Amino acid sequence: MRRFWDRRADEDAFYFVDNRLDYGRPDESRFWSGGEADLDRLLGALGVEIGADDDVVEIGCGLGRLTRPLAARATRVRALDVSPAMLERARGLNPGLDNVEWLAGDGSSLAGIEDASASACVSHVVFQHIPDPRVTLAYVREMGRVLRSGGWAAFQVSNDPAVHRRPGVLKRARRSVAAPVRGAPRGQTDPAWLGSHVELAELEAAAGGGGMALERTHGAGTQFCLVLARRGPRGGS
Repeated sequence: MRRFWDRRADEDAFYFVDNRLDYGRPDESRFWSGGEADLDRLLGALGVEIGADDDVVEIGCGLGRLTRPLAARATRVRALDVSPAMLERARGLNPGLDNVEWLAGDGSSLAGIEDASASACVSHVVFQHIPDPRVTLAYVREMGRVLRSGGWAAFQVSNDPAVHRRPGVLKRARRSVAAPVRGAPRGQTDPAWLGSHVELAELEAAAGGGGMALERTHGAGTQFCLVLARRGPRGGS
């Protein structure tokens, strides 16, 4: 995962964070404004908001697209990413975010984040790229670990297995030829891009394992399933 995303950061970091942009010709203004809009959609669909006293953990921050609006609303943001190259770019692109700590993640946990130290966790269009759904479920349990009692996690997962299937041999061959010749994006058939889906029943069990309960879902059964989970009292859910 780390090597894949470091390479994508060097190739076209803006596109691989938001592939609705034109590859090789990123509209940076649209990129940043889109981050705030996507955060608003995520939180609005789940009925939560970031308060001025909140301490937020963001999983998969990339270039800081959602980190910027999170930092404007919260007292503190710990922004994790598996890619050192993405984090280096993020620091350079967001020099004024004094309440943000940029952290290199291990790609499978929230190691380094203390137990019960966050009031909210946020992740958007990150878990759908993880090839092994067991890793996604481990992250869900980890969110429960780092949340304080009453804290919440708002995140997106995919429930649709179809979008993660590897293309056929002919389609893969065409893509491999097109990438260097026509300037098309690379890595589109890599497991780290194709990712995986999770089942809601497994997600609910993982949340429970982290001391959380699922409060709300939006878009269940689709690639863009939004989930709200809340941490119960320590020692119970």
